[in-house]
Amino acid sequence: MSEAIERDVIVVGSGAAALVSALRCAALGASVTILEKTGKIGGTSAMSGGMTWIPANRLMLEAGLQDSETEALDYIRATAPDGWAASEEPLWEAQVANGPRMLDFILENSAARFEIADVPDPHMALPGAKERGRLLAPTEVSGRELGAYFKHIRRSTIPQDLTYNESVIANMTRHPIRAYLRYSGTVVRRWLTRTRSKGNSLVIGLLRGCLAKGCGIELNARVAELLTDGNGSVVGVVAEVAGQPITYKARKGVVLATGGFEWDSELLDTHFPGNAEFLSSPSTNTGDGLKMAMRIGAATAHMNQANIMLQPPVYYEKMLHGLPLRIHAEPDAIFVDAEGRRFTSEYEFNIADWTVRDTERGSRLRRPAWLITHWPMVKRAWLIKWYMNNKPGWLITASSLDELATKTGLPATQLKQTVARFNDLAATGVDDDFHRGTASDYEMRLAASIGAMAPIQTAPFVAFEMRPSILGTKGGIRTNASGQAMRADGTLISGLYCAGNVMANPTGMRTPSQVGTTLGAYMTWGFIGANALLSNNR
Repeated sequence: MSEAIERDVIVVGSGAAALVSALRCAALGASVTILEKTGKIGGTSAMSGGMTWIPANRLMLEAGLQDSETEALDYIRATAPDGWAASEEPLWEAQVANGPRMLDFILENSAARFEIADVPDPHMALPGAKERGRLLAPTEVSGRELGAYFKHIRRSTIPQDLTYNESVIANMTRHPIRAYLRYSGTVVRRWLTRTRSKGNSLVIGLLRGCLAKGCGIELNARVAELLTDGNGSVVGVVAEVAGQPITYKARKGVVLATGGFEWDSELLDTHFPGNAEFLSSPSTNTGDGLKMAMRIGAATAHMNQANIMLQPPVYYEKMLHGLPLRIHAEPDAIFVDAEGRRFTSEYEFNIADWTVRDTERGSRLRRPAWLITHWPMVKRAWLIKWYMNNKPGWLITASSLDELATKTGLPATQLKQTVARFNDLAATGVDDDFHRGTASDYEMRLAASIGAMAPIQTAPFVAFEMRPSILGTKGGIRTNASGQAMRADGTLISGLYCAGNVMANPTGMRTPSQVGTTLGAYMTWGFIGANALLSNNR
């Protein structure tokens, strides 16, 4: 083995959580090396929309919008799964207190920039919810200053040339060609100047900060082992680089930010048996950091939690992935269970949670469940039509509801009765059965933008099975409120800190925001861990 490379801090991974942690450590005077398993920088963060949920942040307060830590904690407590407060309360408090500080820090020490997204907290009826300001969207950032690193920024399955707010204004999901025509000059200018938005923008901005602060980054450096001393403290890692093992010693500690475990088939089958259809993250998210930490005694928590959506299929790096679009919320689409009966408001925010898990309501659902619609919906949301051919049989079409029932295995009589009942309700505009479009503030806003109900009546009729797709697992290494890894007996593993999807997320699947609660939280935990790591003495 070659001579060891020694740094104050080794950061494993290159997503937003990793880059914030590296940036913070470097800003506090530490020498830092970032080790990235692949030849691409940014992980799941770079593939994302970059939305970032941070209560009481600088931008909202400057805009005259009121918020406080107390209100944010009230809201998180109200949205949390039952029983989680006993273990997660200290983490909620740390996350809420440090989120605004993290944002201030990256605004002052990196090129990452944000604007307020006009999106409310989805659970507006709960205490502490806010109409606007907590959800931030990255603005465009140029990658020219990255030099050769720019070509290594991980590309995405979603366009990264328009910002979130520009995409909303242009209605890009429904009219992408029209959107690009509207912003054609902007798009051309950004490509010529290596300027990107969304998740790419966030990663570019943070990486520019890291490089300016002197962080080193090694690509194609797969970390295979955590090194410990005689006291069980983590003192470094062993990485495989060009087929050779290289030891990286860490004088202060190691930050694991290696992503989730969704692409490890054994772990996925164990914690999500038979459920996942498509995965949306890089296929290298195989739980490396999780497994390394477990080998040295780290405890795990919330392993059955994930970011879940219903997604159409898309090819990415020659593999079938899920495209993270909310495709089911349309006025002329309904959900039915295996008996052909409608069972919920299709506009409900957390629909993917309980329809695919054995929660109290989910356990009563007769599976498989199906989305039922007709061809006008597919034509209107034409990205479904575009991507349906990536997986033959994913979208089922039929000339009649009888034929659709035969192809899906649904009882024809009940299916026709269900569709007829929904059409009758659509004619009145009032969902007397499940109050779609009026059950919550989130549903009312959705109904105001696209309509609440429209009849399903134009052949061909369409169905696809409601199987979940995973954007990223949210279970992982149990940490304390400083982001330090813990053993099952509650003792701390000196020198090991976790952030991102490798860490047990304290909010789980029932998220307090429509989007952004992973990136916002994970960057905050990267910041928290860096502060703790450099303040602790071995």
